[in-house]
Amino acid sequence: MKLSSILLPAAAIGLAAIGGTDAQQTQPACSSVYTRKELLSLTASEWNLYKAILTAMQRDGWFQWFAYLHRTWFGQIHGHSQFFPFHRRFVHEWERVGKQYNGAFAQPYWDEMRDYRTPASSQVLTSNWVGGNGQGANFCVQNGFQAGWTMTYPNSHCFSRNFRNNGNPTSWYSPEYISSFVQTSANMAAFRPGIEFSLHGIVHLDIGGEMSQPTSPNDWIFMLHHANLDRLWWQWQNNGHMWTMDGPNADGSAISINSNIAYFNEPIRNVMQLGYGNMCFQYASNPIRRRDLDSTAENRLIHKLPQDMLTKWFPETAKKTEGIAAPITPSQLAPGKSIPYPGTLSDDWIRMHGYNIADVRKVEATARSFVDDMKKVGYTSN
Repeated sequence: MKLSSILLPAAAIGLAAIGGTDAQQTQPACSSVYTRKELLSLTASEWNLYKAILTAMQRDGWFQWFAYLHRTWFGQIHGHSQFFPFHRRFVHEWERVGKQYNGAFAQPYWDEMRDYRTPASSQVLTSNWVGGNGQGANFCVQNGFQAGWTMTYPNSHCFSRNFRNNGNPTSWYSPEYISSFVQTSANMAAFRPGIEFSLHGIVHLDIGGEMSQPTSPNDWIFMLHHANLDRLWWQWQNNGHMWTMDGPNADGSAISINSNIAYFNEPIRNVMQLGYGNMCFQYASNPIRRRDLDSTAENRLIHKLPQDMLTKWFPETAKKTEGIAAPITPSQLAPGKSIPYPGTLSDDWIRMHGYNIADVRKVEATARSFVDDMKKVGYTSN
């Protein structure tokens, strides 16, 4: 069962004050809002249109430009609290360019937690979608819409991927763990490294090739991946953190919503709340005007975990167990598999980003502790 819907009890609320502007908000509400869909939910006509747009963007040098920007600003947008606001603005800028080719373009996201057990077998990584692993000595990708592309930055080379572990990456981070992390992170200083050093890093490193380099926007998976990370940030924001921006800036000073976003030279507050200013988009998993919540997956957790484990790892979900859990169906209790340990980041990749190795290993240890606790109580999932 896919557990993306339990990332927080109010994940579907979206915009905290759609009927009345938040006191922190200084920008006008959007007159209309478009939706970023999960990639595999696109219709055939939408996907054909998007492939044509992306091919035109490659022809006109936009993949090269965004790879250049990401590499140039690499040290100022990783390892501190610029990470989320920069990438929200960066993906939106990419999307804005795409809309110049056709206004119907909206950058999709890849729900990578759905595919966490065996990432290489994801439907996303097939010839009908973005293609799979590279082939030959240079790991040139030969299927998917980017097959046979020649990338021109930082030099002329074939478009490449090099899946880790001899083409079969180990498991990524489960939806349960990401759900738990969204519920237990008290501030950006905790939330940012917890995501950056886990799901963010493992996807980049395991896809490899373009994705393992500072020029990773050469691979469109970069945009799918960071749209998904942005979706997780938005869900965390709606868990009482709409305007939470703390921790270190690139220069070591304290960051705030009034700090400027690296490269874009505009205040972080401009991108904090979807549905306002230029952030006129929402995610299909939690549209900004919806207030209902599909509680099927959450109900599964409530019935399968003891109260102390719910309180430790899913504190917001635990609050909902006082006599209000709906009866569970046999399908929700169907046997599954234990959650596997996620893969780890290599020392070289950690150093490339300027991360502190001990900080990364601490995040990874917390994820393993979560898996250990789930195994102790016999929790299984699909």
